[in-house]
Amino acid sequence: MAKKIENHELLEFRRIAALIYRKNKRYGESLDLSKKDSMFKDTIDTVLDSKDVQLADKLLRFFAYKGIQDCYTALLYTCYELIRPDVVMELSWRFSL
Repeated sequence: MAKKIENHELLEFRRIAALIYRKNKRYGESLDLSKKDSMFKDTIDTVLDSKDVQLADKLLRFFAYKGIQDCYTALLYTCYELIRPDVVMELSWRFSL
């Protein structure tokens, strides 16, 4: 079902597809859909549910490269146990965050 509605014209249907992926532990697909639609709170929630350090690192770098400072901070606050301190120091210094 998620595969059928992930390219739907309405945002809420694509969001439902991302939630279905997240519930089925397909976190990568869920993150890609949510990032494409700029649903950044959903991306942070997905990383928190996954408890995957690599996904947290990937999303943190995405926010830093795009210059989305408030989401960068929200991810640090929400997923602090998943993010390595050296990555935070590097990205914060490199992008003046």
